[in-house]
Amino acid sequence: MTRVSLATESDFIGWRAWTRSLLHQHVPSREIVWNIPTQPHFHIPEKHTLPQSEASLTLSPYFRDLISAIFVSGHPQRFSLLYDLLEKLRDHPQLPKDDPSLTPLKTLALQTRQEAMALRQTLPPSLYPEMTIHRLQVPSSLLDSQAHALRALRPWPWLIQTPGRLYLYENHQLRFGLSPEDPDIISDDQQLLTYARQHTVPTHNHPYWDTILPLKLHPLPHLIQRAPSLETLRAYAADCTLCSLCQHASRTVFGEGNPSSSLLFVGEQPGDQEDRQGRPFVGPAGQLFNDALREAGGERHHYWVSNAVKHFRFTPRNGRRIHQKPDTPHIQACSPWLAAERRLLRPKVTVMLGATGASAILGRTVRVMRERSQLFSLPDGSTGLITVHPSSLLRQPDEKLRQQEIKKFISDLNLALSALA
Repeated sequence: MTRVSLATESDFIGWRAWTRSLLHQHVPSREIVWNIPTQPHFHIPEKHTLPQSEASLTLSPYFRDLISAIFVSGHPQRFSLLYDLLEKLRDHPQLPKDDPSLTPLKTLALQTRQEAMALRQTLPPSLYPEMTIHRLQVPSSLLDSQAHALRALRPWPWLIQTPGRLYLYENHQLRFGLSPEDPDIISDDQQLLTYARQHTVPTHNHPYWDTILPLKLHPLPHLIQRAPSLETLRAYAADCTLCSLCQHASRTVFGEGNPSSSLLFVGEQPGDQEDRQGRPFVGPAGQLFNDALREAGGERHHYWVSNAVKHFRFTPRNGRRIHQKPDTPHIQACSPWLAAERRLLRPKVTVMLGATGASAILGRTVRVMRERSQLFSLPDGSTGLITVHPSSLLRQPDEKLRQQEIKKFISDLNLALSALA
């Protein structure tokens, strides 16, 4: 028998190296025993000495996605199942996707993707700076695969406990460690937080997640259209690849606010701070928007705030990321997200902040200064209003003119609020 030891249940690099070597040697699956630690260590596991093999298999995107879903499934026999699959693909490179032997694997992969989607909906929100603590009954390997979703929760503190692992993010530092073996040890959130601070270690300078295979959900337009809730839609959006902006932006920046609101604000796209924090309208323009809305008689958290485009488009320059206006293809690619948001919100009033937001809603070129400050009917029977984007007010060099324009902006917001009555 060949015994293979992996560093953790999420050790994709180790699993791949051993699998390549054993497949090259034609070691049958029945002669392999996969040893996985029953619990992760407090420290980041050191890299094991791995076998070197020049052999590799060329896999289609379909089989790569299938393997990634099974790898993080938590199924006790998943490594054997995957080895069996790769043996077949080695011996039958043209194995069809509808081969009957794949049915159990496809069922397991579908279940894992559904669990990942449910996990996304239960991750702690990043809206407020209070510590959020979540106890989740999910395999640690599945949570590991969602590392990019975890990173999107920054900068606010959070703690996640799974049956096998603790994840603590606090003071701009991510830490990793064991969950307590006896669930009775931790009876409340304060005890759990104290335990986590004492029994986890920093993962800075430890590329733990670099060895883990991410499970992406690849949202399709028909799934976007059928999303039953805004939280489901947010979970889908985290993996959006509908246009090229996802390649350079840090994350999807989805809308936020009161899901029962009758008032929707639609801007252009996230800026630098929004991209870093994962929230819309949190930079200088967002602060001006919040202040103006308050002056008009509203509070931001009562309403829903979003953008026509969900990824930050920018040009690198001298170490900075300079805003670049999204093109029509970007707006069109993002249109299913905005349409789904409006379908779920069913807003009574939609305020379009700037030309891009207005064009995304109306489907035509908009001249903001000519069309602003007027209530009008949208095709669905709700009310629309066009006004300037708050960032344009910040670009006004003349202080006196800026204050005049801010007053006009406040007046527009007040008009939108009055339309709710």
